[in-house]
Amino acid sequence: MPHPAAKLALLCCLLGVLPQPRAETPACHQPFAHPEAGAERLRAIARACDDPVLARLYHHRAAHREALGEIALLARLHRAHGNADRLRLHQGRIHAALLEGFAARAWHAGRAETLDALARGYARAIDRLERTIAGQDLAYGGR
Repeated sequence: MPHPAAKLALLCCLLGVLPQPRAETPACHQPFAHPEAGAERLRAIARACDDPVLARLYHHRAAHREALGEIALLARLHRAHGNADRLRLHQGRIHAALLEGFAARAWHAGRAETLDALARGYARAIDRLERTIAGQDLAYGGR
């Protein structure tokens, strides 16, 4: 019969080797609680969320913030020239604020599909911003 201390040591070793359950961050249950989080923080939250809809939403928020950062850089680089980069930057920020505002109201009213719709809205906004960054905004034609 093994010594009780040996059993305890074996149990401790097994517990240390076995994968531990991952704890979700509280942000996974409060999708509108971090409005000013940066892209890296949003991606970390996305990795911690078990719900694929929330993970996708946080991932899209991060990509949108990065795309706005690239538009801001373009606006600074072209400051001396007449261009629409600054306008696109403001449009992107306003669009995101409107998406978030309306989605927060709908979500708090109990509409569960709101988060998926918000993620799709971010995906469309990211597509527009990426086309602007690539210089294809004139060919975009408002789609």
